[in-house]
Amino acid sequence: MMGMSKDSLTKPRAKVYARKRRYKEAEKFIRLEPIIEILRAAIWTGKVSGEKPVSVMLVARQESCKTECLKFFGGTPTLRYMSDLTAKGLNPYRQDIESGRMRHIVLLDLVRILSHGRNVSDRTIQSIASLMEEGESETSDAGGQNRWSNFPRIGALMGITPEFFNSKRGRWRTTGFLTRFVPVSFEYSKETQHDVHMAIANGHHLPTPEAEKIPPHDFVVEMPHKHARTLARRAEALGEQMKTYGFRYQRVLRSLAKAHARICGRGIVTDADVGKVIVWSDYFTEKPVVL
Repeated sequence: MMGMSKDSLTKPRAKVYARKRRYKEAEKFIRLEPIIEILRAAIWTGKVSGEKPVSVMLVARQESCKTECLKFFGGTPTLRYMSDLTAKGLNPYRQDIESGRMRHIVLLDLVRILSHGRNVSDRTIQSIASLMEEGESETSDAGGQNRWSNFPRIGALMGITPEFFNSKRGRWRTTGFLTRFVPVSFEYSKETQHDVHMAIANGHHLPTPEAEKIPPHDFVVEMPHKHARTLARRAEALGEQMKTYGFRYQRVLRSLAKAHARICGRGIVTDADVGKVIVWSDYFTEKPVVL
């Protein structure tokens, strides 16, 4: 092919092969590939220029591998993992958040955080909610003042059971926390349950964590207008289903489409990216998808 060297043809292929090798471990999650894909794209939204980091709450029964899915991305430089947290516990991470080095907080035990005293847990959730949406500014309480620069934002990745989610849903809707993340709801079919049992019987092990190779700086991905309109229509449908306006759903879908394009090595959103996000959006309601 004229005007292109052999190396210029080989490098893109090498990147594709490397990506496939890196994602091979994820295939050890039985029937959970869509969940891993959604989490991966959400992590990459932390570096999409002009978009907010997408927050995800996995909603599934106990033993559904929620925590293991979250831990699969251990070592990714933009993530910080926490088993417990209070509002004051965010202060040591302020510089990392302000600088953009930290783009997502991964809450491995949300129930533990919510089990603190009512005032403590409510304050923690509201502090996280501020960082997820409008950005933190200045706080002042009995413990002193904390001033945040440039209203920094981060996303949150977490998991919870349907029972606990339903018990908190009303209050979270009242406080606005419910619309600041997308619920990713799923449950296992009888067939999947059997497959997991057989895998365990055969000595199956959970996959080794694989850090995402996130670029150090924000990246730009273009969104053609026709794709933006398609995602807007889907966001309207989701908003109607979840009894919201759906504006935040549209921002989430846009961010995920751009992140998926970048993961695939593209600087512009294509039909493939939009199609993938539309499929993912089936999970973004309170009705679980059966795997």
